[in-house]
Amino acid sequence: MAEQQKNSQVQQFPVEWTRIVSDQVGRVEAGLGELAKLESKTMAQAVSGLEESARYARESLAFAEKASAEWRKLVLDATRRAAAFFAPGA
Repeated sequence: MAEQQKNSQVQQFPVEWTRIVSDQVGRVEAGLGELAKLESKTMAQAVSGLEESARYARESLAFAEKASAEWRKLVLDATRRAAAFFAPGA
């Protein structure tokens, strides 16, 4: 009787082993699926951050251009006033 039980257990081993391996593959697949979701969210956030940085860079350049134009205008005005002061007839 013990020999039959031992044989039965030996015969069940491949079935159990296949089930265990299959379960593990399923867990790995589920974990990788979750990782893919997180990766996708991370990439979306990175793209959003880059777009926001680009927007700030464009706004900064526009401000610098405006400030430079204003500075040129002030320098020209000051130069004209100085010229008028030193050469009233010019």
